Amino acid sequence: MNKREVLEVYDRSYAQRYNQTFLENPDNKFLEKSLFEIEILKRLTGQAESWLDVACGTGYFLRRARGNSVIRCAGLDISHAMLAEARAANPDAHFVEADFLQPQPGFDGRWDVTSCMWGAYGLQENVRNIETLVENLATWTRSGGACFVPVFDLALFIDQQERGVLMKGVEIDLNRDCWSFVEPDGKTHRDVLAPPVPIMEAIFKNYFESIETFPYPSGKDGIPMAGIIARRAGGLL
Repeated sequence: MNKREVLEVYDRSYAQRYNQTFLENPDNKFLEKSLFEIEILKRLTGQAESWLDVACGTGYFLRRARGNSVIRCAGLDISHAMLAEARAANPDAHFVEADFLQPQPGFDGRWDVTSCMWGAYGLQENVRNIETLVENLATWTRSGGACFVPVFDLALFIDQQERGVLMKGVEIDLNRDCWSFVEPDGKTHRDVLAPPVPIMEAIFKNYFESIETFPYPSGKDGIPMAGIIARRAGGLL
């Protein structure tokens, strides 16, 4: 997807229904996924003093996943409509309307925890843009800090397709390592990038000192994703 397409999808009406449609919807194990990620983020932020959620969307995770109740929080997103929801949900947090591919010098080395949730990294036109995002995440993560990014597991997409349990509206393009999703109302995520997990691991290893990759509890029948926690040297978290 290009930036124009992303902004067309993530408009006001989409932002207002996003939590209910996806994050809190038990269908397709969306809610199970959200609760799993909340627990991971609570663990990571439990001893942290600062947290930056990149592509923060409605601010859902910033509101619900603070392990440290007095943690300093910030969010970054390109969608004005999504940020309006995030600000309402997190009046104490700082929000920036910007493209996560662009430098943010004020963020450099500032955050104990960084995150980029719900596959936002895949809404790009090429893999080089994903590499730029990961480089920025590393730049913004403090020495000794941690970064959490859920990534699409293309192998699980393929397995679900072969077993006939792939979510309705999803189509896979194996030749280009991407997928598309057409919602009932016509909203379309077109050609969402999903480099295989080993490639994503290699990208993170270029910018972080260590990484941990783990499956989601839903297994083969849940959301086809894996989790990556990448860490900067220093041993803070």
